[in-house]
Amino acid sequence: MLRLHLFGALSFSFEGPGADVRSFLHVTGRPGSLLAFLALAHGRYFSRGELVSALWGDQAEGVGSGTFNTVLWRLRKLMECPPLVHGALITCDRHGAVGLDPQARIALDVDEFARLVLPALAKPLEHTTEDDVQALRRGIELYTADILTDLADEWALREREKHRRHRLNALGRLMQICTLGRDHASAIRYAQAILDQDALREDVHRDLMRLFLASGQRALALRQFEQCRAALKQELAIQPMHETIALYQGIADHAVRVEGPPTLEDLLAPRAAPALPALVGAAPLSARELVECARAHLAQAEAQLQLTLPFL
Repeated sequence: MLRLHLFGALSFSFEGPGADVRSFLHVTGRPGSLLAFLALAHGRYFSRGELVSALWGDQAEGVGSGTFNTVLWRLRKLMECPPLVHGALITCDRHGAVGLDPQARIALDVDEFARLVLPALAKPLEHTTEDDVQALRRGIELYTADILTDLADEWALREREKHRRHRLNALGRLMQICTLGRDHASAIRYAQAILDQDALREDVHRDLMRLFLASGQRALALRQFEQCRAALKQELAIQPMHETIALYQGIADHAVRVEGPPTLEDLLAPRAAPALPALVGAAPLSARELVECARAHLAQAEAQLQLTLPFL
């Protein structure tokens, strides 16, 4: 069996009786592009013009048939050697179109990734089973790097982005499941993995703030807001959404209160700081009440100041 590894740089290995010990041999240049293109469409055949257009892009008009035939010959020489024979992998149909033999035993790591994550993602969250969760986790483990990192062809970029979206969706589903199961540590880990790939996901920043708070890490929840604010400022020159600011203000407000940790409802509808007592006609407050009232006003003022600072 031929195993093609598309996560990271393109490579291949053989398995089975008579196979040489040549695991993870890399295929680079145009032969690598041709192999990856045909592998992702295993079972389909393409005219030589279609393949030249895909592999050379805007330069396709200047590519002659001899150049393409040389690339095809180099790929066959590399791949179709013992235990394979000539023509056992790369074949042509009766019209001369080129493709990987549909009967060839070929395994792709990206196909295994899709088999693991796509059926689970197609289900509503409430119908996700434990088997689905395990499949999502195995799929995430299989995704060691973006696919075809050594290729810059337009079609390769599209495939890379498609698989990145599948990974993000799988991480998001696992984060939701762990949150519902109160496995805050795992949910935090999945949320951070999403932000490592896409730091501008403001919704995930909010989820992570709530998860930090639920796990008793209020300081990290407040710091997460600052990281969100900094990323948006650097990449898009915008402020966080009102929903994100309201969540931050709610956490900051409750940081100085003594009633205990806030509920999720409290955070989504934060209360205003208590008013200072009037000097005339009001019952005197104790020293402790005055201190608490002043601290609350100071915290709210500091939060407002941070949010209204101009971009420098």
